[in-house]
Amino acid sequence: MRVIVERVESYKDARKFVERVFEVFNPKFRYIKPNFLKHDSPENGCITHPELVKAVVGVAREHGVEPVVIEGGFYKNSASKCFVDFGLKDLVECRNLNREEFVEVDIGGEVLERVKVAETALDAKKEGYISIPKMKVHHLTKVTLGIKNNMGFLKKPAVYMHPKIHRKLVDLLGFMQPSLTIVDGIIGGTNSEMRPKPVKHGVLVAGDNVVAVDLIAARLMGFNLNEVEHIRNAMERFGVREEDIEVLSNPGIERLVRSDYRLSLGSKFLGRLGI
Repeated sequence: MRVIVERVESYKDARKFVERVFEVFNPKFRYIKPNFLKHDSPENGCITHPELVKAVVGVAREHGVEPVVIEGGFYKNSASKCFVDFGLKDLVECRNLNREEFVEVDIGGEVLERVKVAETALDAKKEGYISIPKMKVHHLTKVTLGIKNNMGFLKKPAVYMHPKIHRKLVDLLGFMQPSLTIVDGIIGGTNSEMRPKPVKHGVLVAGDNVVAVDLIAARLMGFNLNEVEHIRNAMERFGVREEDIEVLSNPGIERLVRSDYRLSLGSKFLGRLGI
């Protein structure tokens, strides 16, 4: 399995990266799922930058796909506000998953047996979707990347996911996996997931195996497997071995690793409480 890592300093240059990713992986999809956790400035490191989403939309059309951008943020109208204010609604069909009907489905997980997902989530599972998570920290999971981006499909509030979250995320991933994952690390986020401090990392990571992508992205953030339980669990569940991952990196991946992705004291406290 292959993961592409490139230094990309500006969102103006993101399209070239996306074009290369499409050439390498030729993804089958209809939907695009960013992380619009809340309505926020894209420069703050909290949400997927809309310019990267627009780049994916543009390249999708070049490949004959008329995509649909989908998201269900933390707040009911977060995604809708992002769609309008960032110019996405005028560019492409957008759906706020929080405003849809939800369907309870049996996912047959080890600890997560049933979940309520937006109706469009079932279409995305069937027709394929590109996940575009933000590269940032999270108080419960240390990092929030491609695997955790699936939580946007769930009915809110989804606090029931917090106990045993590392295993529940893997159960959810067993139910639906993206065709392609592109991690937005041009501006990352440290300290917390809701109110991060921006990190000008200048990196994009992509691949068609979300577990492999998340592993490499976590490495770039300075984390190891002992610190990120849900990625370790996913590797075991889906048979992903680090030695089997071919990293196509320019420059070398070791030159792109950062050490400033760390949780604030407040986030660490919340993590210990498990809330």
